[in-house]
Amino acid sequence: MLKRISGLYTKKPAFSFHPDFIAGTVEEIDFIKLSEYGIKACFVDLDGTVVHRGNFEVSPKVISVLRSVKLKVYIATNRPKGRDLKNLKEDLAAQGVAHPHGIFAKPTKRYFVNALQDKNLNPHEAVMIGDRFIQDILGANRAGMYSLLVYKLDKPIGLPDRILSTIERRLTLWISKKYFK
Repeated sequence: MLKRISGLYTKKPAFSFHPDFIAGTVEEIDFIKLSEYGIKACFVDLDGTVVHRGNFEVSPKVISVLRSVKLKVYIATNRPKGRDLKNLKEDLAAQGVAHPHGIFAKPTKRYFVNALQDKNLNPHEAVMIGDRFIQDILGANRAGMYSLLVYKLDKPIGLPDRILSTIERRLTLWISKKYFK
């Protein structure tokens, strides 16, 4: 179930970690509701959002949901170009892939601005769907896009990821408690 946690589209502070929406998984997102907010396209993170990290297989439910969406779907990733990414694009029926431009990868504002310009979209016409506060939510918010947080599919790997995941999990719980009393 999709939960709206802020008002209508307004310019957010430059460093806001607050997502506009929260959903448990990609399958639970109400894409019709998103289109009612004027959203025309969604940028979807891969690792931890639609596939398990390092995996290239998407669950049939996610494929079904994203193929039935009336919005344009784009993959937003820092992964290098390759055959696996091309296969994921086909599986998800994505219109395209937003790749890093040189050093401008997620979560830089330039990454998201370039992605919007490449797809001929205004920031208020797009939503970034992801599982990470820094890479997905903060980056999208800095570019003026809508942001939608989904819960991670993966367990953290390695010490740095465990530390970040712990911080993100606590931030998610705090935001959830604040808005879903």
